[in-house]
Amino acid sequence: MTIPEAAVRLRRATAADAAVVAALNEPVQHLHRDAAPGRFAPHDPAAVAGFFATQVAGDGLVWIADLAGRPAGYLYAVEVHRAAGPFTADEHVLFVHHLGVDPAARRRGVGSALLAAAEDHARAHRLSGLRLDSWLFNDGAHAFFRGLGFEPVRTRFARDL
Repeated sequence: MTIPEAAVRLRRATAADAAVVAALNEPVQHLHRDAAPGRFAPHDPAAVAGFFATQVAGDGLVWIADLAGRPAGYLYAVEVHRAAGPFTADEHVLFVHHLGVDPAARRRGVGSALLAAAEDHARAHRLSGLRLDSWLFNDGAHAFFRGLGFEPVRTRFARDL
């Protein structure tokens, strides 16, 4: 499917949008499952919709991007507050857990618009910044995030037993 040129329109998701967000999550989940099948579950539309319905009813922030009147992407984030401790400073940020764009809508400003909405929210709520993470296999996401001014700041190691 090719989506014609149009302006990206953003809206906050409600519980009624859970199935839409679950459908937008499918390519993201497949990417992760294909790259690391031992770490990621197969896409389960009902379970994913249930998860997002719970998130938007609680503290989760979910935006949906529409392009030419069709859902084209989503962003899921939560505000995170980490109190100062003996080793770290106080930090209150918006943590982006998911950013997914329909493959047919990529390179059309959808992801950038979604991250701009997250940044606007963070600024309006006087948060100190945005945080996100990405799996090492997701080179396309890394280039996209760097292009928007994100910098890698941490590497996490794992050893399965």
